[in-house]
Amino acid sequence: MSVKIKTRLKKLLSQEKGAYVREWGARWPVALVYPQVYGVAMGNLGFQTIYHLINAQPNLTCERAFLPTAEEWEEHRRTRTPILTLESQRPLKDFAAVAFSISFEADYPLVLQILEGAGIPLRAADRGPEHPLILAGGVATFLNPEPLAPFVDALFLGEGEAGALDFFNFLAQGSRGDRPALLKGLAHAVPGAYAPSGYQPRYHPDGVLAAFEAAPGYSEKVTAPHLPELAPFPTHSHILAPQSQWGEMFLVETGRGCSRGCRFCAAGFIYRPPRDRGLEDLWVQVERGLMERRKVGLVGAAVSDHPAVKDLCRKVVEIGGELGISSLRADSVDEELFGLLAQAGVRTVALAPDAGSERLRRVLNKGLTQEDLARAALALSQSGIPQLRLYFMVGLPTETLEDVLEIPRLVKYLQHRVIKDSHGKGRLGLITLSLSSFVPKPFTPFQWAPFMEVGELKKRLKLIQQELKGMKEVRVHTDLPKWAYTQALLARGDRRVGEMMLLAHKTSWPQAFRQSAVNPDFFTLRERGPDELFPWDFIDHGLKKEYLWEEYRKALEEKESPRCLPEICRRCGVCGDQLTVDS
Repeated sequence: MSVKIKTRLKKLLSQEKGAYVREWGARWPVALVYPQVYGVAMGNLGFQTIYHLINAQPNLTCERAFLPTAEEWEEHRRTRTPILTLESQRPLKDFAAVAFSISFEADYPLVLQILEGAGIPLRAADRGPEHPLILAGGVATFLNPEPLAPFVDALFLGEGEAGALDFFNFLAQGSRGDRPALLKGLAHAVPGAYAPSGYQPRYHPDGVLAAFEAAPGYSEKVTAPHLPELAPFPTHSHILAPQSQWGEMFLVETGRGCSRGCRFCAAGFIYRPPRDRGLEDLWVQVERGLMERRKVGLVGAAVSDHPAVKDLCRKVVEIGGELGISSLRADSVDEELFGLLAQAGVRTVALAPDAGSERLRRVLNKGLTQEDLARAALALSQSGIPQLRLYFMVGLPTETLEDVLEIPRLVKYLQHRVIKDSHGKGRLGLITLSLSSFVPKPFTPFQWAPFMEVGELKKRLKLIQQELKGMKEVRVHTDLPKWAYTQALLARGDRRVGEMMLLAHKTSWPQAFRQSAVNPDFFTLRERGPDELFPWDFIDHGLKKEYLWEEYRKALEEKESPRCLPEICRRCGVCGDQLTVDS
């Protein structure tokens, strides 16, 4: 064992506040792994929440592990030290279970790196009773877990607070000896539990998924549990970690889901109906954060849509607290809100037009006009907040080069409107454009849409950069389309992509693409048929597939849909088919 690695882990642990460090005793030990480096992992509320929930159980104990940095990998390899947990510096293979918390499909390949670094066989079929159970959960998995299916024993598909403890408690009571029986019992007893070994895909000769067959004792559908109300489960930072990517910030979730129905956004569909936390409940959490640290970060899909966001900000300002904020809608902000944020120390505000043209925003069901964006920019300039970040995507369904050119035109227009409407007294400070390649996601209306070819994406990103060249107050950050291609592959692939991922782990992605029996373009560049069976169709989030298809057709016709209002609407199926008499 490397003394250097153990010393580093002990130092990280000593800097934290809120970690659980205790003897295992009779407790069932779980190693909870976030497949990213420590700083990224500790900025994730879902990861912290599951860690806290497990450790609150008297019969369970949970320790954390992370992806080593490049420098740390070298030390692991040089000293032949397996990946260790933070709390006790034990190897992962000493635990009864290794559970991965995964937020992004791009982290799927890192699961294989960590298993190999822990000395655990990669394939589930190659592991015996002497090995820990390999488990997974997190939002990426309950969109599409299938690329991970060859490597994990079981997954919990749903909101962790709604049933993950039942999942872990069932396994803790089981026997390591008869793993197939244990997994079958888990799938039968715990809603949201999915054991990939209990299902077998079949394919048509053209490669399209023909069937997804459940073995006897397994349900054809796995229902993903969701919390009906958030109030009993406050979601905030449980561990204060100075080395987190958010530093000293205490994070508080303001709500879950979003009512807007943007057709590219998985969170707006799988977290239906949207749920906001009440002002009193939020203030209890925020006040706790202010007592621990001065700065509190408000986290949500559209924080400015929260009905009490101004009241909450006002209370923070009144006691001299500081705020950070994740996402704002241009049509639900105004000078008052920006003024409160400025007083609370906010220096950068992020808005997401997502597309440059109003035509394309109608396709997205974004619900934002150019005038909405101009009003928001003017209000921002008058508040004194100096920096604006704008998020856009390229490669969207129906996108033309003219739509792409509308992105730099919009930026220039916003600058012009601020100067004009403020009579020269106001201006936008630094504007940062974050440009990403559109990746179609499961459980959205765009799950049928193709990913754009990498060469064309590069051309469009370069076009935007050229149009903004020479503007000193504008910075442009772009993603790498080749990595977005891999993300698209993992987002909508099936178990054959898992095999591709294993090839890439042993060699590289380019070699894996060349050696794969299935062309990766089959999963990425192909528009899916209206009746095609998707690898994730066995997961039941309550959404009607026909509703998503209808929304896709409306997108292609540039028609918008109203926002999610459960009290008057039953289109998507999540809230049932019938309105109550009261509504």
